[in-house]
Amino acid sequence: MMLNKLFATLFLSLLCLAVQANDQASANLPANDKENLREIEKLSSDIQNLKLGVIDLNKELLELEEQLLYPSSTKYTVFVSVTGGQFFTLESIKFKLDGKLVVTQLYDQQKRDALVRGGIHKLFVTNLSEGKHTATVFFTGLGPNATPYKRAAELSFEKSVGQGFLELVIKDNSSALEADFELRQW
Repeated sequence: MMLNKLFATLFLSLLCLAVQANDQASANLPANDKENLREIEKLSSDIQNLKLGVIDLNKELLELEEQLLYPSSTKYTVFVSVTGGQFFTLESIKFKLDGKLVVTQLYDQQKRDALVRGGIHKLFVTNLSEGKHTATVFFTGLGPNATPYKRAAELSFEKSVGQGFLELVIKDNSSALEADFELRQW
């Protein structure tokens, strides 16, 4: 234990001496050292430029990856939108495609506020073959007077050639004083 303390004290003393020597040396740098310092600064700038280039390249690679994984002929995207928001507070969505649960999404206050202000949430992207399919959605949240509310909506549709979209719509129905839930294909 005593040896460790002695070693630590000796190490700290040597470190302080090295820092002091470095400070004195940098104050009286010869011309050659100043050129080396400029070269180091230039290399640092080049490294920063390379980092920016790598970030741009990564963005392009992600876009190419999405195009390869989801070609436009089979790509199918599911969105969520809210119109009004007075009669239903969205807490979660479960989305089934052809009887298989493919995504569950929880909504916090920030996401709910964005939807009520007109935002659209991209819930799910997949490759979907041509032909007949069924989409089932379970909406969970709070209805009027903060009562627990769970509704389901289903849509049978036919996917044609090309990209397809499905919108899960929650909209206020003022005459019934509750929310309506629709699935719209476009």
